[in-house]
Amino acid sequence: MRRLRLHVIACPVFQRELELLARRAKTEPVLRHLDMGLHEGSAEGLRTALQAAIDGVDADQTDAVAIAYGLCNRGVVGLRARELPVVIPRAHDCIGMLLGSARCYLAQLEAIPGTYFQSPGWLEHSPANGEIRRQDIAFGPTANVTREQLAEKYGEDNADYLLEQFKNFTRHYERLAYIATPVPEAERWEAAAREIADRHGWEFERLTGDLGWLQRLLDADWTEQEFLVLKPGERVGLRSDAGLIGAEPA
Repeated sequence: MRRLRLHVIACPVFQRELELLARRAKTEPVLRHLDMGLHEGSAEGLRTALQAAIDGVDADQTDAVAIAYGLCNRGVVGLRARELPVVIPRAHDCIGMLLGSARCYLAQLEAIPGTYFQSPGWLEHSPANGEIRRQDIAFGPTANVTREQLAEKYGEDNADYLLEQFKNFTRHYERLAYIATPVPEAERWEAAAREIADRHGWEFERLTGDLGWLQRLLDADWTEQEFLVLKPGERVGLRSDAGLIGAEPA
């Protein structure tokens, strides 16, 4: 039986991890990584680049398109599936995908909101001058920490206050959390992360990454809970629940 031919359009943050996972994937993945600088531009710029990459896939040589990006400042919202299905993780951003679940990501943010996350891919594609890249932790109906989640856990009266406190904390980082994955030169990247933490006076913490979510993306193990699968003629719409995104007519 022929394996599914999967065209993967990915953030370069995942490049080394995806290269490792592709070797044992249950599909036939072709990897394409977009420019890292798209993270620092507008959502419209990222959306335009992603849509152009989707539209450029040869439908005669491919069975489906996988997007290795999270919600990422809503850059995936509005993406359209033309001739091929398009699969998108229901992730806030790359951090949750590297930790293995949105639940793990939210737990880290709740524990220490003022956390600057790093990974081998983030470090490999950091600016040449050694400055840290901006990591915006967003709040609101479709963001990393929603009012609904806070209200459910802490009560309506405290939700607005907690949101404001989260915003204040994330303006001032106090911890660097390095997500360790089994990529080449792993020791080098961890040492670089420790150096950044030392330079800024932040606590350093090593988190063990979980590549299961990325592996399932490549294996076409697309459950409704973790992935949105657009059919041709559908586009990505924004949702205010834990699903983050949903399909709607294009």
